[in-house]
Amino acid sequence: MCWLGILAALCAVPLVFHQPARLLDAVDASVVADHGDAPHLLLHFSAGLLAIVVLLALGLVFLRHLQRLVRSVREQQPFTQGNVGRLRRMAWLMLAMEVLSILIGVYSSWMGPQFAWMEVGGGMSITGLVAVLMLFVIAHVFAVGTAMREDLDGVV
Repeated sequence: MCWLGILAALCAVPLVFHQPARLLDAVDASVVADHGDAPHLLLHFSAGLLAIVVLLALGLVFLRHLQRLVRSVREQQPFTQGNVGRLRRMAWLMLAMEVLSILIGVYSSWMGPQFAWMEVGGGMSITGLVAVLMLFVIAHVFAVGTAMREDLDGVV
């Protein structure tokens, strides 16, 4: 589904610049005036779309790391340096997605109520921040487990 979102947002940017009248007709004149003029509104709109594309791309990278982690665990090798690295990268990706989601939320609020659709991440999420902390903790647990497994392999 992320691919569809990225594709839709990337297709929307050229359409906005090819037929800007469609977007400008869909918003009140006061919204255009609040953002200076039509070219500035189109630029802000495109910046919002680009931020959404980046958020979705980060989500795809996160899911790729999760898929590799699950595959490794399924192969009975959970405690490896590769999985520790994946979990740490997943934590940093999740943190980046949370920060970007907050920025998109602030940006869409600044843009006005007609651009509320831009707030795909819902702004700040306590659940997301807890998930980031949990990923960092799980990465540390996997690092300790990996060290213990390596010590055990060295003894045997």
